[in-house]
Amino acid sequence: MTPDIVIAVPMRNEARSVPRLLRSLGRAARRVEGRVTVLALANDCEDGTADALRRAAIPFLDVVIEELRLPPDLSSAGYARRLCMDHAAALAPEGVMLTTDADAVVTPGWIAAALTALDNGADLVCGTIAVCRHAIPPSVSNDRIVRAERAYADLLHEVRYRLDLRAGRQPPTGRPHYMESGAALALRTRTYHALGGLPHVSTSEDRALVHRAGEVGLRVTYCPQMRTFVSARMDGRAEDGMAACLRTRMTVADPPADQSMLSVATLADLWAASLSDPTRPFPDRSHPFGARLRASDLERMLPELQRFVTEVVHAGIDHAA
Repeated sequence: MTPDIVIAVPMRNEARSVPRLLRSLGRAARRVEGRVTVLALANDCEDGTADALRRAAIPFLDVVIEELRLPPDLSSAGYARRLCMDHAAALAPEGVMLTTDADAVVTPGWIAAALTALDNGADLVCGTIAVCRHAIPPSVSNDRIVRAERAYADLLHEVRYRLDLRAGRQPPTGRPHYMESGAALALRTRTYHALGGLPHVSTSEDRALVHRAGEVGLRVTYCPQMRTFVSARMDGRAEDGMAACLRTRMTVADPPADQSMLSVATLADLWAASLSDPTRPFPDRSHPFGARLRASDLERMLPELQRFVTEVVHAGIDHAA
């Protein structure tokens, strides 16, 4: 009997995290109809991760374990998640695929929210993620980049939303959260195959998948009810992953910003181009678009971006109305 829902979870040395993750997925599985299976890809594990998975007995949840060693040139987070999702797709050829991280905890409504979004017409569902920031040691530089990104991203997302409205990519029901994380993604298996699977990238495979879906005109839904909590650990498993980012932000006085941050000049160019070609896709967030910005760049450009949003973006919308 094939499962209706498969949750792909790549993991490496996650013996301590596995029980907590599976308990949260079990609570979520309890709320939906159909058979729910976790496909756990234990790659290059040396801490008994597979044994921890075998010991877990979670009601409403089946667990399929695959153990393997990846060659050094393929030992990346992007490749591991792609392989895991490929295997999950094989388990549920007519079903629904979700993916999350091994150190995550999902909310009880996580699966149900994704299924509802898919039933309402979404091709790809992006949930929200929240970092357990209480575990992050105090850091002046980290606080600085968090403040700068929060203020700058609020305005950047306003520009992106207006572009998406103009292109018909998002409905006029309120600005999405625009989080695109492998800790909270869902799609039907047939959609996964239509997209050619997960893009062949070593990192930011989640954002690359969302960008590809948008490029081919699929409906991407940003679902705030599909909530995931991820750890703020400093000893991450993935090269250039969240842990490496946190370490940099805590030790560099002027930390690099998230690669999704775009300069005001770039946003102005995108806005101008949309006047003649509103279907032009938003830049791929899986890699920097132009020069990588830093905290000081965001702080310096914030007033300029505020003026652009007020005087151009909002004025244009008001005038069109």
